[in-house]
Amino acid sequence: MKDDELTTDFKIARDGTWFHEGTPIKREALAKLFSDRALSIDADGKYWLKTPYEQYPVEVEDVPYVIVDYEEKPELCLITNMAERITVSPATLWELRDDIPYVEVRKGLFARMGRAVYYNLIETYGASIEITGVSFPLGTDDEPG
Repeated sequence: MKDDELTTDFKIARDGTWFHEGTPIKREALAKLFSDRALSIDADGKYWLKTPYEQYPVEVEDVPYVIVDYEEKPELCLITNMAERITVSPATLWELRDDIPYVEVRKGLFARMGRAVYYNLIETYGASIEITGVSFPLGTDDEPG
């Protein structure tokens, strides 16, 4: 079976909700397990759930994660909807897409900055975050995330 013939039983909605066969996965621990241990992206930008024995395609509406919170103890740490923690450092891969910040969580998997976090960071930092001489732009869009 070719990749374009595969059915997609798994989906991650723009808001970060995981679905299996059209039904939201209600057990957060199960979605987190998939997210932490099995989710990957290939060189063609296709998402997969991979185990040592099987792989399943995953339809992702935007990116797999949404940044829903942050802490400043002692460094700036962004927190995703799957409780992934991203410490912002000069090595952090950060990009703007349509003036919305996207941050790499790990190995090509990105998180979109959620609206509330975006506005809180703008209020605290202004137009960009400066970390050890590196500037991370927050964008200019009035309606992010």
